Amino acid sequence: MTEGRPWLPVSGRAGLALVTSSQRIRDETARVAAAAGLELTVATTLPEARQLHPAALLVGSDSAAHGSVADGELILVGLSGEDSAVWQTATRFNASQVALLPAAAGWLVERLAGLRARGPRGHVLGVMGCSGGVGASSLSCWLALAAARSGRSCLLLDGDCAGGGLDLALSESLSGIRWEDLGEVSGTLNPDQLMDALPVVSGVSVLAMGGSPATEAGILGSSAVKSVLDAVRSGFDLTIADLPSGWPWGGPLLSFCDELVLLVPGRRRPIAVAHSIVQQTQFLPVGLVARGPFGEGLDSHRVAELVGGPLTGHLPQLRGVATAERQGRLLAMGKQRPVRVLTAQALATVPFRTAEPRP
Repeated sequence: MTEGRPWLPVSGRAGLALVTSSQRIRDETARVAAAAGLELTVATTLPEARQLHPAALLVGSDSAAHGSVADGELILVGLSGEDSAVWQTATRFNASQVALLPAAAGWLVERLAGLRARGPRGHVLGVMGCSGGVGASSLSCWLALAAARSGRSCLLLDGDCAGGGLDLALSESLSGIRWEDLGEVSGTLNPDQLMDALPVVSGVSVLAMGGSPATEAGILGSSAVKSVLDAVRSGFDLTIADLPSGWPWGGPLLSFCDELVLLVPGRRRPIAVAHSIVQQTQFLPVGLVARGPFGEGLDSHRVAELVGGPLTGHLPQLRGVATAERQGRLLAMGKQRPVRVLTAQALATVPFRTAEPRP
């Protein structure tokens, strides 16, 4: 949605991220990446590399030796002849796999070539309100509906453990798995099996919270999330993540998002909060949706100017939203013209992969 962050990857590209300051490790890894048919991006820090959402994350032994313990799947890349030191680093750094180059180049090429066969990766768009109760969950649902109506596969992802279950706003009864059913997931999750197990309403697949908030809060902070998000990116063209407001901004799923839509009421205090959020989420492109009614001297463009971000669109005050949510008819509100105009604007610049239809 915004420009000026050239290090962000092109959506849907199966790429590699490498964290190293060693020119030799960089050169050896680049040869492997080229042989595997994958683009390599070199990052200076592990957090920066994770924000690229690469198909595989590699860390040079030189960087891992001075870093903290890793909390996710990655490949430690070292140099042949330094076996003992590299393996000691791998144990301390909690690396899932080790490749000593150039000796292990053949194995690593085969390992990485399998990632390219997965095809393009889906896009994850986070939606968040600058404070609670401003309508971010409603906007998430309407964006998901608009994406589904455009013919793309779309997942509505509930990222708010305290939200009571986003599925209840869509239907009084949806059968399928919830977050609480995925607590034991580890390793690779089959995307097709996940898609088939999820409830679907109006063409939108939904992964919502169930009846155990404490359990789900643990899930969103666990390693299961990465497995789920990897499967989600493989299975869906677009995922709309409904994120919680308040500190810490966006909750655990924010770091998995490629972009963020921030809903901002047209009043001075929410505008100040939104400005702070934009400053603290500079690692993501952020688009602002100004919500009416507006205070004195304010309009959507003035709101965006004060917040300090690009304006995506305007959401007017709509009657009947609360009632529709209570009755499980929130998606029906998404067919109103002001909502359709806004969702079209919000999705216009979101890259969609071109996916082959499922058999």
